[in-house]
Amino acid sequence: MFTFWHWLLKKARSHPILTGLSIFIILMLLTLLVGYLVVLFEEPLSAYLEWIEKSSNVIGWFALIGAYALALLAWAHRQEAAISFYGAGVEVDKIKGAFDASLILTSRRSQTEWHLRHIRPKRVEYVWTPMVEEKTKELLNLYPNIECLESHCRGLSNEDAYDIREVKRHCMSLLLGILDKYPKQKVCVDLTAGTALMTLAAFQAAEELGITSIYLVGKTHSKAGYILDDEKVDDPNEAKVVIVSDHRD
Repeated sequence: MFTFWHWLLKKARSHPILTGLSIFIILMLLTLLVGYLVVLFEEPLSAYLEWIEKSSNVIGWFALIGAYALALLAWAHRQEAAISFYGAGVEVDKIKGAFDASLILTSRRSQTEWHLRHIRPKRVEYVWTPMVEEKTKELLNLYPNIECLESHCRGLSNEDAYDIREVKRHCMSLLLGILDKYPKQKVCVDLTAGTALMTLAAFQAAEELGITSIYLVGKTHSKAGYILDDEKVDDPNEAKVVIVSDHRD
């Protein structure tokens, strides 16, 4: 259960310049207020002007306040980063329309299709390699009403799939394209498929941009563990959407 404090920390991450400026102004006003109170019972105007004149030089004064603002902002970022993991492992109850746009590591199995059918994003970008290129094209044909502007025409090579920097760059590019149209609070990154390095790279890109990461956990028990049965892709209860890192409001 998020408190007002948690909300405030999230705003510090999503609007760092505005938050830093607000902290700066508040601290400056508090400093002036303290100075005014010190000389309140003296000759108000002349004493106050004298206090300003004899204070530390203006550059040092602003630098000190700015340093406090930056330090508080950095601390808030660290606190907010911890908060984003409070929801790790929590299941998303209402999956339909939970996210308006998604970045998905394309799977040869039905995880990607389940995502499209039951979460129903308006826009999707796929992270794919030649190994799943055919599956990606199939999904594009099956769901022509879901907007896909970039990833259908450019994927990763098999070599790139094992280069964490290249995968991260690719994911960042696709996510920035999505963020041009959709608010980050309504965007998710589906980490279910892909190589281990692809998953890590996509997660890093999501965290740097403040975007929620999810994972699909199948409910059919098999020797391989709990999987999403390809024959049950029509069933919304065949999988659950689990939060990895939560950046929703």
